[in-house]
Amino acid sequence: MSKISTFIVASVCILLAACASYVSLPSYMQRSKDEPKGDAAQIEADMAYLADDALMGREAGTEGFLMAANYVAERLESIGVKPGGDNGTYFQEVPLRRSARNPESAFIEVRNVIGIPLDIEEGRNAIVFGSRSNEETDITKDAVFVGFGIVAPQLGRDDYEGLNVKDKIVVQLSRTPSGIQSEERAYYGTRKGKNASDRGAVGIVSIETPTSRKVYPFERYLTDRRMDITRMSWLKKDSSTYSLAPNIKASAFLSTEGARKLFTRATKSYDEIIELSEQEGGMVKGFKLPVKITLRQKSKIDTVTAPNVVGIIEGDDPILKREYIVLTAHLDHIGISKSILKDKINNGALDNAAGIATLLDAARILTSGPPLKRSVMILAVTAEEKGLLGAQYFTKYPTIPADSIVANVNLDMPILTYDFKDLIVFGAERSTIADHVRTVVEEMGIELSPDPMPEQGIFTRSDHFRFVEAGVPSVYLIPGMANGGEAEMIRHRTTNYHMPSDDMSNSLDFNAAAKFSLIKAKVAASLANAEERPLWKKDDFFALQFNGPMEE
Repeated sequence: MSKISTFIVASVCILLAACASYVSLPSYMQRSKDEPKGDAAQIEADMAYLADDALMGREAGTEGFLMAANYVAERLESIGVKPGGDNGTYFQEVPLRRSARNPESAFIEVRNVIGIPLDIEEGRNAIVFGSRSNEETDITKDAVFVGFGIVAPQLGRDDYEGLNVKDKIVVQLSRTPSGIQSEERAYYGTRKGKNASDRGAVGIVSIETPTSRKVYPFERYLTDRRMDITRMSWLKKDSSTYSLAPNIKASAFLSTEGARKLFTRATKSYDEIIELSEQEGGMVKGFKLPVKITLRQKSKIDTVTAPNVVGIIEGDDPILKREYIVLTAHLDHIGISKSILKDKINNGALDNAAGIATLLDAARILTSGPPLKRSVMILAVTAEEKGLLGAQYFTKYPTIPADSIVANVNLDMPILTYDFKDLIVFGAERSTIADHVRTVVEEMGIELSPDPMPEQGIFTRSDHFRFVEAGVPSVYLIPGMANGGEAEMIRHRTTNYHMPSDDMSNSLDFNAAAKFSLIKAKVAASLANAEERPLWKKDDFFALQFNGPMEE
């Protein structure tokens, strides 16, 4: 469907819905005593616009994304949600540093102690990444192996203990060791670059392991579009690039073959290291490697902006209205693929037009329902696909007082292709938010189900985690695995996820979408009207990491 025809359809749907509401009352602009319902037709119209080819995959920093942001702002205004962005607008402009790797300039060389090069080559058994901060890098440094590179004081673990990595290149095993709770293990994995940078390292070389190979083998870096995608970071107020690892100038990844060559004549061979790493806890003592590593890269770097879209539904309690429940979903997707296929546009219907459309419908339900005590923020974030950047920027520079944010409920890629009978709450066991979710869904005849894939550490992998890092109790909701949900999840991830086929031609269930939006609205209302703000469970790992408010 063309951009113009899609916009007309969406506009007509909005007009018809408004007219119908005016005739029967309530309207979107009025409060109602009636039981609220999700609006399947409006959700379909919103998804159709956001997933249209005219938006070119909604990649952050593109015209297509800006079209999507303007559409969401207009929808919020039509619903009666007030602006919550910069300078009285619906937009919080997010400055982004965009980087594209130059593969012809990528280079790695490893020489032993007498200067003889080992057989490690870019594009064959090694790959050098681009940089988000440096247009050009050329470093030659000694190398130090640091095991997994994990620092976990709570576990009594420091893989850097006794090692000097200042002005050196760190060599580390990919991913994280077994024997640690999955979400906590994922958190430690996100800090590996920071651990190296904080100790003065200037480069990182990660090496493939049997475990990492099962998840994402080295060869896929050479054949899929992961190396071609534009990478981004956000800019701080002083225009410098935000980074957890500012000292790291270059990084690379070695295949199993390359890693074996790297450990030639080292204290331990690659195979000995792997044997130790696959034991419970994966404790591998680090050591200095008898090599010098050269890393070179060139990247094309520029700056773009891509706004978060922010709306506010004000509470009416004179005290509690100063506190905010933030509802999030990401608006961006991955843009246009470099492929030989005729269809190159990644429309992102489920990822995450579905999340945005149900977020908008939840906002409509909240504005047309009874007044709320606390305020609710509707936040459509940018650049999630680039590393949760829009959400991170918002938590660093919130448009409301940071300490007024008391909870976050996130929607990301709900699989809305079946009549779901259960709901999964990632982070359910970590805060009192889950108590509100449980009460809401049980009243609707829906069950809460446990995390079906705990090994993947999903709780750390979507926008809500940026609120967790700010100390805010947060959860992430998706439809559950019952009633065909597991098969639908597998089908989406294997045939549509981050592919052009994630479009409106799939068998979407808009009645299920309406039910999902109603759950989101009811959970938000429950949190907004509760006597007490949500709290982390006592001694929760993330509450302790980020100083969040806990139960006594």
